[in-house]
Amino acid sequence: MPSRMRLRVGVLMWLASWVPYGIIFELRHPWLEITWAVEVALGVGGLALAGSAFASAVKEGGWRRAPGIAWRAMLGRA
Repeated sequence: MPSRMRLRVGVLMWLASWVPYGIIFELRHPWLEITWAVEVALGVGGLALAGSAFASAVKEGGWRRAPGIAWRAMLGRA
């Protein structure tokens, strides 16, 4: 998967992990705990994907340029 796509998917997964699905769907035990575990897994997986893409941006341009590279990648610009 290209680095830009990993960054985008990772950020979207991380954002999706903040949605309280169990509360929205009024789930009860044990489904509430299962959705909570899925939310945590989404967050950790998203951070892993986005983090690896951000690390490659740091290697390319250094720490000073990394935020700009990551931001341009999120916006879809080269």
